[in-house]
Amino acid sequence: MPVVYRIIRERFLDQALSSEGSRLYGARWNPKGIGILYTTSSPELGLVETLAHAPGVRYEDLPVYWLSSIEIPDDIRYYKSEEMPRFWQDKDYERTQHWLTTWLKTPHVLAIALPSVIVPFSNNILLHPKHRLFSQIQLLTQQKIPIDRRLWRME
Repeated sequence: MPVVYRIIRERFLDQALSSEGSRLYGARWNPKGIGILYTTSSPELGLVETLAHAPGVRYEDLPVYWLSSIEIPDDIRYYKSEEMPRFWQDKDYERTQHWLTTWLKTPHVLAIALPSVIVPFSNNILLHPKHRLFSQIQLLTQQKIPIDRRLWRME
C-alpha cells in the first residue's frame, strides 16, 4: 500500500486525517463545503508546499510543524501535466476548484494524484473522505519537522 505525507501545525496534531479545513475554506482543488484531504508524494514536497503558503511570516514566528506518514489503499488516479486543464496553475482557484466536480460529488477512486504547481515533477495526492476505502487509511507515524533557517529568506 502506498504511503503519502501530510504536514500539519502542532495544534492540529490529533486531526491529521481531517478534511475539515479544506471543507471550511476551500483550496486549489475543492470549493468551500466539500472537504478533501491534501497529501503529497514525498515529505520534501510537503515541506515546500507548506512553506510556500507561509509568506510574510518571520522565521521566528513559524508554527511548529509535524509530518504525518499515512498508508492508503492503492486506488489512485494519476494525472500527467499534459492531461491537466490549461488553467491548472492559475492563482485564481475558481476554475481549478470545479475541474474535479464529478469526483468531488461522486468519488469513483479514493485518491487523485496531480502534479504540484510548485514542483510539477512531484504529486499532490487528494484523498476523498466519502470514498468507501477512506476508512482503511492508516496513520503510520508523526514526527516533528525541524525547519532549517537556510530555507527562509533573511529580512
